[in-house]
Amino acid sequence: MEKMTGDVNNGFNDPATIPHGYVYRSQKGRYPWWVNSVDKITTPVDVSTWERKTTDMILMTQVMQGPLREEGLTRLEKGRARMLEKMRSNAPGSRIQDFALHYASETYFAAGTDMFTLSLIMKFLKINEIVGTLIHPPDELGVPRWEGSEKEASAMVEAAGIHLGASQVGFTGLNPWCLEANVHISSSVEKIKTTEDGQVLVPEDMKYVIVLAAQVPMEAQYRAPSQIGDAADRSGYENRQMAMERMINFIRGLGYKAKPIPGMIPPVIPLALMAGLGEMGRMNRLISPLYGGAIRLEALVTDLPLALDKPIDFGLQEFCRGCKKCAMACPANALSMDDDPSWEPKGVYSTPGKKVWYDDGERCSSYSASTHIYCGACLGACPWNKDNKTALHSVSRAMGATMPSLSPFMVFMDDLFGYGLVPEQRMNEWWDLKLPNKGFDSSRTRS
Repeated sequence: MEKMTGDVNNGFNDPATIPHGYVYRSQKGRYPWWVNSVDKITTPVDVSTWERKTTDMILMTQVMQGPLREEGLTRLEKGRARMLEKMRSNAPGSRIQDFALHYASETYFAAGTDMFTLSLIMKFLKINEIVGTLIHPPDELGVPRWEGSEKEASAMVEAAGIHLGASQVGFTGLNPWCLEANVHISSSVEKIKTTEDGQVLVPEDMKYVIVLAAQVPMEAQYRAPSQIGDAADRSGYENRQMAMERMINFIRGLGYKAKPIPGMIPPVIPLALMAGLGEMGRMNRLISPLYGGAIRLEALVTDLPLALDKPIDFGLQEFCRGCKKCAMACPANALSMDDDPSWEPKGVYSTPGKKVWYDDGERCSSYSASTHIYCGACLGACPWNKDNKTALHSVSRAMGATMPSLSPFMVFMDDLFGYGLVPEQRMNEWWDLKLPNKGFDSSRTRS
C-alpha cells in the first residue's frame, strides 16, 4: 500500500492520473496476472477541451414540450407499432412472453428509476425515504460508528458490495473533472446542498467514491436486439440501481454519510476508469477484463476513508483497433469503424476532451425509438463477455491482454466457434436453457 501526498481537493494537473493525498491498496490478487495497475487511465484526456456539462432541467423540459417532443413521440409510436406487429406474428425474441420478461425485468425502474420518465423521480425519492427508515445509524442506537484503516474499510465495502448485488467494486477520489459543471467540492457545507442558482455543493469530507459494476445476464444479452435482449439490459440497470441503494444503507449503517454522485446524468464512466474497473473500448463504453462491456455502472460519494484503486491496462486499446466486432454488430451503424480512436466528437451527444472511438448517439437512440427496442447488440458482441466455461476461455483472455495485436485472429476464432450474438432463428432457445440464478456465471472472479 502506498501513501501519496499533495492537494486533495483541488484536483491535479493531469486529470487522467491518479489523485494525490489518498491511501492506495495493493492490487495483488484482485485481477488475473495479465491486468496491470497503472498511474494513468489508458484513455488520453485533454483538460483544455474537456467540457463539464450541467444538466439543465428547464431546458430538458422545454425540449420535451417543444417540436422535438412531437418528433420523438411520432418515432416512438411507429416503433411501438412495429413491436406490436412482431409480437402478433410471434417473431423470435418478440413474443408475448419475451415482452413480459422484458418489462418484468424493469420492475425496479417502474418504481421510480426509469431513465426516460423524469416525472417518476419524485416517486423514487419517496421509496428512498421508506427504505432509509430500515437502517438506523449507530448514533441513533447509542453505539460508536465503525472504525478501521482505509485498507480494512475497502476490503469490507468490496465484500459487502458483492453480496449486495455488484459484480465489481472499485474506489477512487472525488475529482472535479469527473463532475457536472455545476457540482463543486466545498468546505462550507456538511451535507450535499443545492443553492438557489442551481450549484451543487459537496462536502470536502465526502471525497471518497465507491464505483459499482453490475452484470448483464449474457445468454439473454446474446439475443439482442430483441425483447429478450432488452430483458437483459433492464436487468443490468436494475441490478446496478439496487446495488447502489443497498450500499448507501450499508454505509449509513456503519455510521458514515453516503449519497449518489450528484447530477442528473453524472459521468460515472470516468470515475470507473479511475477506480480500475476497466478501459474504454470501441463501443465508447467501459470494458471490464472480467465481464466485457455487459456491465452497468453506478457511483456514490462517502466520507468513509477508503484505500483507492489505480487505473488498469489490459491491452484493450490495441485489441479494439483490430477487433471491430461490436461496430459490425450495431444495427444502427452508430459505432466507429476507424482503426484508431479520435479526439474529434461525433454527434450531438458526444463531448470533447477525450481520445476515444466516439459513437453516434443520435443514430443509436433513433434506432431504439423506431424499433421499440433498447438494443445492446454491441454489449452482446464483445469478445470479452465470455464466461470461463473452459480453460480455452481463460487462455483467450490472457492472450487478448498480452498479445492484443492478434485480435483479428481471435475475432475470427470467436466467430468460428459461434460466440457473440445469437441469430434470430435461435432466439427462443433461451427459454429452454438451464441457467444459473439470474443468468449470471459466478466463476469470473478477480483472483
